[in-house]
Amino acid sequence: MPDSADNPNRNLPDTQGKSRPGDQPGFVDGIPVEELVRLTRAFTARITNEDRQRLQLEISESGHQRSIQSTAPFLLQQFFTGNIDLDVELARRYPGSPLLSSSSFAAEAGKGTQHGFAMFSSQDNSAALTVEVHDGSGELNIGFLLQSMIAVRFVIGATPDMNRRRFLELMQRRTGICFLWTRERWERDYLIFVVRDHFARLYAFGPDRFDGACRLTPEALEQLLGWLGTFWANGSNESSREEVEAAPPDIPPDDEESPPEAISW
Repeated sequence: MPDSADNPNRNLPDTQGKSRPGDQPGFVDGIPVEELVRLTRAFTARITNEDRQRLQLEISESGHQRSIQSTAPFLLQQFFTGNIDLDVELARRYPGSPLLSSSSFAAEAGKGTQHGFAMFSSQDNSAALTVEVHDGSGELNIGFLLQSMIAVRFVIGATPDMNRRRFLELMQRRTGICFLWTRERWERDYLIFVVRDHFARLYAFGPDRFDGACRLTPEALEQLLGWLGTFWANGSNESSREEVEAAPPDIPPDDEESPPEAISW
């Protein structure tokens, strides 16, 4: 074809036979897909291990270090000993959990109310998650609603202000595993959040009763944390006093850097 003004390709570079690594199949920005997968898995494994170590320390401080071997659910025992990937195992046990993307709030924080109610629904409204929060104590009621007919409720008791702040801080990460439970740990209702790139899966457990699971979009998770954090920020002085009274004794300076006692069978 002649190189003329009528030729629309006359000013385009000749790239025939030439390609950059990023343009080749199996590459992303010049990096092999296999290498990206390996790096992602290594990063996720490191974060999961850090979460497990943090939880072991919390359990040790709350006095559950011994009882976990006899009273904790087998799933948690396997997680704390590093025998399973909790994220993978929960996803296998609860496949196809509904995705909740629509949100509504019956009461907003800072509007002179001590009680808040939020609902997160699937697009077809066949499944929903309800969250009730009591401003003073920080107590949460989590409900799973199926087909607007059957509801299952989990009651997360009052949580100290320190634990609330720590939970919100951990939930801001792009990836990680976070528990929300009371001082009774697995002896009462508790929640497990698994966050991957701000996309969350929520699991609720009622000991010896029932379980629940759902997924939250990044936007829904951000709305939940913002709404919940505003309520929790208005916590009463009573919860602060309870936190001080129930806090574990101070660790002597010489033991500040000592690792938590390992869980073994």
